[in-house]
Amino acid sequence: MSPLVSPRFFSEMEVARHCTKYSCWVLLGTRVYDVTGFLRMHPGGEALILHRSGNDISLEMEGPPHRHSENARRWMEQYYIGELDTDSNADETQVQAIILCLR
Repeated sequence: MSPLVSPRFFSEMEVARHCTKYSCWVLLGTRVYDVTGFLRMHPGGEALILHRSGNDISLEMEGPPHRHSENARRWMEQYYIGELDTDSNADETQVQAIILCLR
């Protein structure tokens, strides 16, 4: 995303809805990434990402079992689509997200 373009903002609920192999979003802190196109390329397999889809993957990026390289972090930036709207209601969002991804 160009620095001259304002980022898009997404609610936690909107991010949580994208929890399938057809639309897979993750958070890294407050940054939102659409990693759908990366699923098949992930060295650890797509299931590792799908299991965490719609959620913050910061802990997984830091490890264990391993800390992702700076190269992996730079690579991820091509999937950046916006920022988390931190004003959204987190408690309601988490309950709804669990329900959506269990369907």
